[in-house]
Amino acid sequence: MKVTLKEHTHVVYQKTTHEIKVEIDGVEYIIRNSEDDNGVEYFVWSENLNDGNWINPYDIENIELKNIIEKLANAAYDDYIFSESKVGKEVNVDELNDY
Repeated sequence: MKVTLKEHTHVVYQKTTHEIKVEIDGVEYIIRNSEDDNGVEYFVWSENLNDGNWINPYDIENIELKNIIEKLANAAYDDYIFSESKVGKEVNVDELNDY
């Protein structure tokens, strides 16, 4: 069988999802920043939100909670703010304003 390469290998679609787990006022949240060639989407999960189902942070009714989760989601890919060495420590929310 003869095989001829007609086009070199290249990425045609790529998707990366970064996930962080945080505690806000005693409640645990899992926050995802999912980016592909079409843009970025955010998702959040908590037992206290949306009957324990994933939700878009924009749909959270509590404005203060919505704002902080959106900031966290927007920066979730940052491996400095959310590095392994900072697990168990309080997140400096002022650092999130740069995102």
